[in-house]
Amino acid sequence: FFFQAEDGIRDVERSRGLGDVYKRQCFAYGQTGSGKTYTMKGVQKEAIEELFNLGKKFYGSGVLNYKLSFFEIYGGRLFDLLNQRCQLNLLEDANQKIQIQGLEEKIIKSPEEMIKMIEYANAVRTTCATTSNDTSSRSHAVCRILICTKDNKSIGRLSLVDLAGSERAQDCQSNNRQRRLEGADINKSLLSLKECIRAIDSKGSHIPFRASKLTMVLRDSFIGSSDRIRIVMIACVSPGQSSADHTINTLRYAERLKEKTPHNSEPKKVGKQNINTVSYTHLTLPTIPLLYISLV
Repeated sequence: FFFQAEDGIRDVERSRGLGDVYKRQCFAYGQTGSGKTYTMKGVQKEAIEELFNLGKKFYGSGVLNYKLSFFEIYGGRLFDLLNQRCQLNLLEDANQKIQIQGLEEKIIKSPEEMIKMIEYANAVRTTCATTSNDTSSRSHAVCRILICTKDNKSIGRLSLVDLAGSERAQDCQSNNRQRRLEGADINKSLLSLKECIRAIDSKGSHIPFRASKLTMVLRDSFIGSSDRIRIVMIACVSPGQSSADHTINTLRYAERLKEKTPHNSEPKKVGKQNINTVSYTHLTLPTIPLLYISLV
């Protein structure tokens, strides 16, 4: 499994007491209707089964606790999808750590229970019909799985982020005003995410995390020691001729997330960030590992 969860658990076993949490993060990005949510549902299921199996293999049965939280970012506001869509508050503490006030973490006992909870969260996520997609996701969905010991010491966290679909303004003219406002907010947050990743990888002195709620929420997943953070972005594209412009824009977005810089570089004031080189479909990607998916 591409999260390298097995290596991560082995590393945690060797490094107990260091106090740093291993972070794995996966994004799904692409135009509306390109299959991001469908793809992430499969990733979620595979990741859950892998985490439980590896936890049992390296720690034994009943040693680890698994905590699940699932929330969406819609219209600049956060809603808890596992707690009756309660609105959440996004705060920054004295240590510049982002805290989500009121977010409920469910303690999960089995993979089946976690998959069932995630299916429920996906079902209550905000979706609306647009001219491009009858069930378009109008929010960014963030699924977090926290792994900790019985004494509540966190050792790892996996974030699975299903980003809302990007939309071109010319394709949204026939949408109503509410859908156009949603599309503008989605595109703004996606642009903020791109700029943050570029600033980190180009060793920028200022990382614009406060530009959107999305980047504020994901802030601590980008900052930390290089041996504890891994990021994967899945770029979803559609094969139809009518989607050619969208496909080009998606690949350009992915391309902009890359910088030709040495690996394991250390950005000023933000700590190390390690984004490995992975090659898919004969494309060498020196920064963010990308998997291009065509749906038929």
